[in-house]
Amino acid sequence: MKQKLIELLFKYGVIGTTFKTPITFKSGTKSPMYCDFRIARAHHDLKKVIIKSLEEKLKEMGIDVIMSVYSGAALYGEIISYTLETPAAYVRPDAKAKDYGLQKLIEGTDVKGKRVVLIEDLISTGGSMITNAEIIKKAGATKVHCISIFSYEILGADKNFKNAGLTYESLLNIYDLLPVLEKSLPPADYEKLMDWVNDPVDWFNRHKLEFDFGFLTQLRKSADQSGSIISFGLDPVIDALPQEYQSMGIDGFVAFMEEVFKEMEKANVSPGMFKPNLAWWQVHDNPYSGEYRGSNALVHMLGLINKYFVVPICLDYKKADIGTSSEQWAQYGFGSWLSNSVTVHTYMGSDSVGPFLNYCNPQYSRGAYLLVKTTNPGAKDLELKAMLNGKPVYEEVAENLISWSKNRPGVGAVVAGNSAEELAILGAKFAGKDIPLLIPGVGKSQGGDASEVAQILRDSGIELALTRINLSSGLTRPWYKKGEENPSTKECINMIVKTLDDLNKSINFQN
Repeated sequence: MKQKLIELLFKYGVIGTTFKTPITFKSGTKSPMYCDFRIARAHHDLKKVIIKSLEEKLKEMGIDVIMSVYSGAALYGEIISYTLETPAAYVRPDAKAKDYGLQKLIEGTDVKGKRVVLIEDLISTGGSMITNAEIIKKAGATKVHCISIFSYEILGADKNFKNAGLTYESLLNIYDLLPVLEKSLPPADYEKLMDWVNDPVDWFNRHKLEFDFGFLTQLRKSADQSGSIISFGLDPVIDALPQEYQSMGIDGFVAFMEEVFKEMEKANVSPGMFKPNLAWWQVHDNPYSGEYRGSNALVHMLGLINKYFVVPICLDYKKADIGTSSEQWAQYGFGSWLSNSVTVHTYMGSDSVGPFLNYCNPQYSRGAYLLVKTTNPGAKDLELKAMLNGKPVYEEVAENLISWSKNRPGVGAVVAGNSAEELAILGAKFAGKDIPLLIPGVGKSQGGDASEVAQILRDSGIELALTRINLSSGLTRPWYKKGEENPSTKECINMIVKTLDDLNKSINFQN
């Protein structure tokens, strides 16, 4: 019976492998192997084998009630209840009682004083099954025995069930499948699979650069190659330039930064991203006179970045409007400027941000950083206001963003770095969800400390390779004090290179 079950699971694609885009489990663990038991509903021969196998197990147990975890195993529980003439019940979806009628949490028969078997289709860490079992025990069941069709056996389920005072067994586990997989997979793929079996928790970290997740992969690769998660803000202030460049205006900033880039290349110092703020460049345009010095200078600047560095560029312009207008803004940022990512206003909702999110996939490989919590004093006027549910507005926006980011790799968040408390709250919300973070508010002028920000994010469980901590004035003009004479060109260049190098070393994100 076991061999027949294995044969049919592979025949119908219920169990398979994917080495191009790994599967993410509910626990956050990423895997090259998947199990989709919903497919079994379409194949009567497979259902018969599963039901027969479970019936044989259940007949030996002496049980009073058959229950199943909703919804994956509900079908099997109902059928077996009928064939074994045993009462059935189930815990309501998401373990939540309905808010009308009798407001029951368990539907079906009463389990008080009863011996209950709880059926699940798949166990990874066992979280859903344990939650259901604990509800059943609280309802008065004298015994709860857990049984699944399949269990991975490598993700800590044994420990979790033991800690909960529960026992479980499975018709199959991953070791039953390995002989078939060894014969069917190319040797390199089977080796990668066994690497996951031996250490599933850290498997993705060892292989993450091999997968194409669009903008997420760009961030990971640039962080790995540059050794940096610093975003180099490019907001040109002409008065802050060394004297010899000031008369050239915006072109002087580009010429000065080219010399900075040359020294950065010599010193092997790089940021993890560049972030030009469009307003600081286009203010030098004069469209009525047909002059586009600012835009042309930015084009030259972007060319220099691509010449000296292999890192993404974020166009900071915070655009969003009604859906049709946002389509134009998205095309402008991603198409006209060819930027890898853009910043986007969030507070007009899903139809407003949607056109930007459509670029967040491996096909376009673009990123969209949505404003969640900003650094400006006026953030208190809206973002920090409490909603009727008691949450501040920025938390509600963060939860919307998490929903929008599903199946859209590259949807990111702008999160202020000058408030440790709010940063920790948002770090906990975004942890494990592959949402890139852009952190402004760092540096002397705004109060945040880069190494402290990085540590808060580490403690929250954020993948630092997907994070960019931004400094603008703190990098491009750390010497600048209005009304005072600027240092020499050499001194300014050395200051920028040293500041960036010190930041990279203080964060040391790879450790």
